[in-house]
Amino acid sequence: MNLKGIEVNFSFTNADDIERLEKGIKIVKEKSEEYKKQEISLSEAIRKECIAINQFFDCVFGEGISQKLFEGRMDLQEHAELFIEIANEKVKQTRGIQDVYNNLEKAKYKPNRETRRYNKFRR
Repeated sequence: MNLKGIEVNFSFTNADDIERLEKGIKIVKEKSEEYKKQEISLSEAIRKECIAINQFFDCVFGEGISQKLFEGRMDLQEHAELFIEIANEKVKQTRGIQDVYNNLEKAKYKPNRETRRYNKFRR
C-alpha cells in the first residue's frame, strides 16, 4: 500500500493487519473523546487530534511512519485527509471481499429448466 509516496506493508485481507487497524481506530476514538471533555483552545484541540492520528499511523503501519508522512507538521486537514483515505480504502476493499463471497454463492449449481431447454435446442 502506498501512503503519500511511502510504500507500507499492509493488506486489508491480512487478519494481523486488520487487527492493528482496528486497534488504531480505537486509539483515535478514545483520544478524541478524552480531549472533547476538556475545555481547551482550538489550537490545542487540533494538536491533540493530530497526535491521535499520528498514533494511529504508528500503530497500524509501524513506529515512525507518522514522522515520515507529516514531517512533524500538525495540520489537521492533512492528517484527516490521509486518515479518511485509509477509511475509504477499507470500505472499498471490504466491498470487494464481499463481492467475491457473493459471486461464490451465486456460482453454486442451481438447476434452471429454461437454461437447460435453451441449451438442448441450440445444438
